[in-house]
Amino acid sequence: MANPLSSFTRDLRLAIVILFCGALSGINIAKLAPTITTLAVEFDLSLAQIGVLASIFTIIMVVAGSLIGGFVHGVGAKRVLLAALLVACLGNIVSLSGGSVIALYAGRAIEGISLIALTLTAPTILAQHTAFAHRGWVMGIWGGFMPFGCAFAIISAPYLIEQGGWQLVWQAGLVFSVLVCLIGWLFIPNDSRPIRYNFDIVPLRRAVCLPLLTFIGLSFACHSLVYQTLIQFTPLITQSFVSTSPGEGALITGLFCLMNFFGNLIAGRALQLGRKPSHIIRFVFSIVPLLLIALVLFSDFTPLLFLLLSLVGLFTGGSAPIFFYLVSRSNQNPKDLPMFVAWTFQIQGLGMLIGPALVGWVVDVTQNWSLGILCLVPACLAVVGMSGRLALADPH
Repeated sequence: MANPLSSFTRDLRLAIVILFCGALSGINIAKLAPTITTLAVEFDLSLAQIGVLASIFTIIMVVAGSLIGGFVHGVGAKRVLLAALLVACLGNIVSLSGGSVIALYAGRAIEGISLIALTLTAPTILAQHTAFAHRGWVMGIWGGFMPFGCAFAIISAPYLIEQGGWQLVWQAGLVFSVLVCLIGWLFIPNDSRPIRYNFDIVPLRRAVCLPLLTFIGLSFACHSLVYQTLIQFTPLITQSFVSTSPGEGALITGLFCLMNFFGNLIAGRALQLGRKPSHIIRFVFSIVPLLLIALVLFSDFTPLLFLLLSLVGLFTGGSAPIFFYLVSRSNQNPKDLPMFVAWTFQIQGLGMLIGPALVGWVVDVTQNWSLGILCLVPACLAVVGMSGRLALADPH
């Protein structure tokens, strides 16, 4: 009879390893925000060029998700994950070696391929190699990969820039890529199947024809619309409301990300205790609109503003692991899971594209950050409305 403690320890170790591998994606996404001023001066970037640099990741996710997902089952999840980490190394090298805007674009695009490959393979590995009884908190740990990586990048980048410019930030990312690649190679269980380089279209058909998966993706898109908008604009929001410095804005954004990470862990624990995923989602997105409205009403009171932003980070963190968990429960065939995750992420990427662009446009037109923040409220209410459909994936 297997020792429950050893099974728990094994699954916990794997979840932490996968968390650090996924954190690379958060680092690569978030490292642009604190370095953008330096990059804009050095390369004479226009606002349009900055927008392209920021959105390349999401465009790659929306376009290439299903293409990469179709190869995961044949090639093997661990092999694809390690390849994704090596691709991230290549992206950093390209950005560092070119010395031009084109090199930055190319490097960011390559890093975008790494991002989508990591996010497809990580939950697949966890579903394949962890006990079903541990699935809730395992997905809770994994779901924190983005805020964990973002917090690390946002908090450390100002110091690195001061010591060695934007190049040192990219060099640190390269070193981290190599380290997590080595850790993944050593501690992630090997793929049991031989490599088959064939694209399987059947899982994509199943994903597209499954309404529940589309609702999960749309709910995830609304979550990402709120989360990505706040990640990108928190320094500007706090600067507008209470005149924070860029460094203070970066620290507040880092705190937002850390609270988001803790929210992931709490949601994973709630799943482990048997709470229904749809109930957690409904609760979280009923609270977040109230916090956003309070943020607008008390925007001139600095301590309360910081507290409210932290609480928004905590509560929005309570949804990401739920979506991963629901996707892992929405199929009975293990070979379908990478494509199911890919389809969900392609839909989710629309929220990442729309949110910052919509709020940025509203603020440009109105010169009012309060209206921009209130634009996020309908996305939260949409998730509450869709939570009834998500209940179809609840465990019985």
